[in-house]
Amino acid sequence: MPERSSLDAYLWKVPLVAACLWVLYLSLNVVLLALVSIVLAAAILPLADALQKRRVPRAVTVLGIYALGLGILTILVILLVPVVVEQAQIFALKVPQFRQTVNQWIASGRAGLGRFTGGKPVELPTLGFEQLGPIAQGLIERSLLATRGLFSAMLGGILVLFVAGYIVVDRRRLGDGLLRFVPRPRREWVAEVSVDVLRRMGGYVRGQAIVSACAGVILTIGLSLVGFETALLIGVLAGALNFIPYLGSTVTFLLAVLLAINSSVFTIAGVVVVFVIEQMLEANILVPYFTGRQVELHPLAVLGALIVGANVAGILGALVAVPVTAGIDAILQDIYVRPGERRHSE
Repeated sequence: MPERSSLDAYLWKVPLVAACLWVLYLSLNVVLLALVSIVLAAAILPLADALQKRRVPRAVTVLGIYALGLGILTILVILLVPVVVEQAQIFALKVPQFRQTVNQWIASGRAGLGRFTGGKPVELPTLGFEQLGPIAQGLIERSLLATRGLFSAMLGGILVLFVAGYIVVDRRRLGDGLLRFVPRPRREWVAEVSVDVLRRMGGYVRGQAIVSACAGVILTIGLSLVGFETALLIGVLAGALNFIPYLGSTVTFLLAVLLAINSSVFTIAGVVVVFVIEQMLEANILVPYFTGRQVELHPLAVLGALIVGANVAGILGALVAVPVTAGIDAILQDIYVRPGERRHSE
């Protein structure tokens, strides 16, 4: 009889879990906003806890961080946008020169493509504003469609800030309320695991922000020293894209090399050397110190999380993939790994 009742319990739990997963899939946008809110709140919580010990209200901490972030963003827009626009225009002017240089290189036979083309000349297609315009328009339309319109995207951003702030301000009562849904014998364990999950998720965000800023500064200064014309554009782009690991460095390196094609050999070699030095510093110092100790994920796990997140939910999915994976890993570690380590030590 007990076996029968246990089987019946599993029979109704399986379709219930499947139904919940299906509802979550249908509400993917809501789930993404909730995940972004939780990750942002996890990044703010340590500072709010520390300042609360000094009698600073948590609401003041949240508002202060939001005001500081808005102020930094405003300063960056005022100072950097004119320069970045100017350098983007330089980049647009360099594209035809790059096309001509590569075509001459192909036509000279040094590219080694003759055996594939039967000796016929091969030219790169024309790439200008006329060709890039429809591509950019399509990307913008697709992005707006993914967020269900510009207004919905703005509303979602405001909602994320509000929910994250609410989690930080009302952390204690919110946590106690959620623990009521957990069986009493497991509440202490769930509370400990939740602290570990939030620590790793928030640590990734804080660490990645520092790494991205350092990467942008290093590339901007280094490329300027080797005479690269659009150093600030590459630095800002690297800092922005570096929040998604592997993407920022790869895209900015290829773009910088393309822009340096028509420059001197010294500039081209300098660009390569600057990126090599930046990658060495990032891989051996910045990432291990600022994010590695917090995330505790193997690089293959990070790469796999990025691929799955990007395929499921685009850029937003890629942004939250690593911290969410770090949180899941923390839960699995507490369930399967640490109990075995305790038994082995005993």
